[in-house]
Amino acid sequence: MAYISTTELSQRLGATLYARLTDRVNGTTADEAVAQQLISAAEAEADGYFARRYATPVDLAVYPELAQVLNARVLDVAEYLAWCGSPFIGNPPQRVQALYAAALRWLEDVAGGRLVLPAARPPPSAVAHADEPRHVSSARVLTADELDGL
Repeated sequence: MAYISTTELSQRLGATLYARLTDRVNGTTADEAVAQQLISAAEAEADGYFARRYATPVDLAVYPELAQVLNARVLDVAEYLAWCGSPFIGNPPQRVQALYAAALRWLEDVAGGRLVLPAARPPPSAVAHADEPRHVSSARVLTADELDGL
């Protein structure tokens, strides 16, 4: 399940800048395929952090209360990746760099357990609990003493 869409990225950047950052040939016409690649990379980066504590991808249909916060952070990452990947633009502006750094700190805090995703009920943990039994076997039918001499 996607955390953001190409439409949301386009709205964040504005039509002219969206075309400039996604068109890798001329920098004039928006390329939806490039935008989708940027979004996939941003979502994969976020899921890499989430996977330390939660099953990924986080299902926003089950946890709709997470949509807004995940959307904002993943958009910050996608915008940064768009700026960095464009052959027509130099370094990302300070605003974009600051948003990306803040998004990474937030993701690290979630991954480290210092910040819990604000869900009504937490998403399922990705960590197996070692203190829970996994399998209980039944008693042996034949013991070593009963098999002695066979």
